[in-house]
Amino acid sequence: MSDEQQTSNVPDDLAARWLGFEQIFSQDGYDGGQPTWPTAMAPSVSEPTPGLVEINGATRPHVVVTAPHATNHERAGAGKVADRGTGGLAALLAEVTGCTALVALGTSGDANYDEEHPLKTRLAELRPTIVIDLHGMRSRPESDVDLGTGTGSVPSGVVAALDASELRVTTNEVFDAMRPTTVTSFAQSLGISAVQVEIGAHLRPPTGDAPELVRLVMALVAAIEQPALTTPSGMAAVPVKIASGLPTAVVHPDMLRGTDGPVPVRVGAGARTTVAWAWSAAADGIPGSARQLSPGQVGMSRRLRAAVGNAPSVTLRVPPIVTLRTLSALVDDMPSADEVQVNPKDVRPGSYLLVQDGVTAWVRAVPRDHVRRGTVRLAYHLRLLTASDGATDNPQVALVAAPPEMVEHTSPTRRAVRASEAVDRTMEGLWRALFRAPEFSARVVQAHAGDDGASIVTLHTAVFDRIGIQSGQQVLVRWGGREVVALAVADHDPPISGSPTPSMKKVQRVNRLWPDLPEGISPHVTVRLSTRLREQLGAPVATVVTVRRRMRPVLVQNLNSLVVPLASLVLAGAALPDPHWPALGLGTALMSVFALARLRIPQPRSRARVDKTWVDQMPGPVEAHGSGAGRGGEKVGG
Repeated sequence: MSDEQQTSNVPDDLAARWLGFEQIFSQDGYDGGQPTWPTAMAPSVSEPTPGLVEINGATRPHVVVTAPHATNHERAGAGKVADRGTGGLAALLAEVTGCTALVALGTSGDANYDEEHPLKTRLAELRPTIVIDLHGMRSRPESDVDLGTGTGSVPSGVVAALDASELRVTTNEVFDAMRPTTVTSFAQSLGISAVQVEIGAHLRPPTGDAPELVRLVMALVAAIEQPALTTPSGMAAVPVKIASGLPTAVVHPDMLRGTDGPVPVRVGAGARTTVAWAWSAAADGIPGSARQLSPGQVGMSRRLRAAVGNAPSVTLRVPPIVTLRTLSALVDDMPSADEVQVNPKDVRPGSYLLVQDGVTAWVRAVPRDHVRRGTVRLAYHLRLLTASDGATDNPQVALVAAPPEMVEHTSPTRRAVRASEAVDRTMEGLWRALFRAPEFSARVVQAHAGDDGASIVTLHTAVFDRIGIQSGQQVLVRWGGREVVALAVADHDPPISGSPTPSMKKVQRVNRLWPDLPEGISPHVTVRLSTRLREQLGAPVATVVTVRRRMRPVLVQNLNSLVVPLASLVLAGAALPDPHWPALGLGTALMSVFALARLRIPQPRSRARVDKTWVDQMPGPVEAHGSGAGRGGEKVGG
């Protein structure tokens, strides 16, 4: 603990404080009476669901300590006694460390056994980064605390701190927490690092002595106060063979809270710094040699090692990651294709990288008061594009505050080149305002064999009319703040799966981290993007891009088609003995306007038109069941 915490947060007598909190849960023989909280703590205590006590964390809300068996409860219809001391301990840890505590106080059922429980529902809404689930076990001579690691990621810092304490710590000897319905496994299924802590009776009231109680509390406080693994330094670089066109890193699962990746991270060695795509060692497709990485190691692809000069150790900076549960959009407040609606207390407005099951998309976070804490509303099109094979049962997304280097361009050194690009952007914006160029969002899939070396975008035939081009014309492909020019061609073999055939994997060395397309996705919402274009954009293999037509080539092509008729008109007028040049000029202008008018894409009507005459002829509420006379006395129908 820090000196400040020893002097301010930690009570003088931890054991007495623990026993004081435990009296709240021991009322009525641990049946869960009406709790009376200390005056100082009462403002931070809430009850989101009847029988579930939540103590809001002040300084470490991302760490949640749970006590599902703080009082007597039922499991499969049979009564079970409380794990005495766990409720008071959770409240004490919340007071001392500033973490969040969730305690079941008389709720129906068993949160560690039932598939659905208010404690699990609230845990999913909070989306913490670490969960410590407190339980009680009988005293064992060889163990003070037994850790259940479940089936997923465990908080390595918490486990290491407990192992380094004076406690006798064992792992998975009493209860491994691997049953899918445990709180630990449930949290891990959401991408949260979690561990179940079974505490011996000799370290809990009413049997534990005061020195033993203090020893346990001090060990848990030290474990919770471990620094977050967001900016580790001096990490050992481990070579990893991954077929990827971009710098790629593989890190310990604790490094990426709530997601398996990809997440953009800064990797540095001395004066060299680069941005790489980081994947969790637990992600599908990671080589077996990289799955056993420790928190002090980072697996590095060949391109990443070359970017940092093959340094033996590097620094790694992970951007802030916010994990949220997805909700459907409201029909009367539908977000646009690149918007996500969030609670203002969860995420600040701005641009974020959305990551879901290996698929990425750039989005703009828009605050809405109707969005609950811990959730996010996505447009239906965006939910479709970011889905993958396993996404149906895992409706969780991560919003990543990506580094600016990911989308910033390096300005050309030559002044003439910079001026030319500025003029091109200005004219493109002008032509787009006059003729319109609607954007179309699509999911990137692997290019056809032979196209990876060209600046080619392969689109479904139904897309060309939608964006106003023909096959063989140029388009602008945008990903975040970057935009590239490409040639659009019709797809002769629309994809039905994002997974290339085994023979093509051998030929093209397709990245093994490529997520498959979800079953049943329509091929018209996919785009085949060549490796060259993905490298220019800096985009990962599975992402969402926007495509729109490039106006200058389309405009030039149509102007070229006017050369012959306009030249003929001018020559014919010049051959006349007394040409009327104002009329010829007006005719030339009108021909140009009508010829270019077909390039303008009309804007659809935004609301329905009501035919008042038809409405006036509808039968009234009485006449509809009467003699058949309509309004005005006219007969309606035969």
